Amino acid sequence: MPKKAPGRTFLMVVGIFLIIGGLFNAISCIMNFAVMGQEEFAPILEQTLAQTGITKSTYQVSLVLTAIQAVIGVVTGIIGILNSNKIEKASLCYVCGIVLIAYALICNAYSAFSGVFSIFSVIFSLILPLLYFWGALKNRQALQDGQGTAIK
Repeated sequence: MPKKAPGRTFLMVVGIFLIIGGLFNAISCIMNFAVMGQEEFAPILEQTLAQTGITKSTYQVSLVLTAIQAVIGVVTGIIGILNSNKIEKASLCYVCGIVLIAYALICNAYSAFSGVFSIFSVIFSLILPLLYFWGALKNRQALQDGQGTAIK
């Protein structure tokens, strides 16, 4: 009899949100890179960035970080959905959860370094990675419990 995956719902729901968010981030990055490449928008972009206190290089790095986040979100979301009910794949989801948390912390550290820091941003950016990690952890514990009972 196959073991139930207690973290299935977390991985499924968070995976869907990660895919949707990743696709929106990717579209946003493509549009922003396209605007940056247009000479007629350069003065407007520079004026807008100056008003917000962000340099052009900080803006470019933020776009690259967002593009990386989009890829990580889509990939880990797909992995979470496909493996949500497979407790034997719990370690893969566990590693993906760690990657999500680490990348969120890296992005928040960069925000703090560039002078655009908010505790609400930190909390909000960690909600989905922590829920994903929790689902993976629940599946991993179910796998370990199943292996422990098989040995006895």
